[in-house]
Amino acid sequence: MSEYVVLIVGDGDRWWTTATDEEKQLASGAHEKFAAQLLERGHRIIGGSELHRASEARSIAPHGTTVTDGPWSEITEQVGGYYVVASDDLDDLMDCCLVLAGTGDAVEVRRCVQDEAGPS
Repeated sequence: MSEYVVLIVGDGDRWWTTATDEEKQLASGAHEKFAAQLLERGHRIIGGSELHRASEARSIAPHGTTVTDGPWSEITEQVGGYYVVASDDLDDLMDCCLVLAGTGDAVEVRRCVQDEAGPS
């Protein structure tokens, strides 16, 4: 079984702070539906979390020596959360991710690099 990280990318600083309670409930419902679909289809969530706002990040530039406040990149869209999912079927996992994309966020899925030798 391969492990994938499902990155949820959007304008969380703006959207989430201005969203109505109803919009927040719909988004939460989409995440619950996503988790249920994964379970029903044989995928397994093994980690993940919602992240605090990008404006609360602390960053170090490449080859840098100074820590600065705020995100590294000056772009509108930032990673707002992630899931780590174990799956044997990437195509079906992507189909499940359509539920998350329906909230208005982009979804990026990447296979995790794993140690071929296994645990020592």
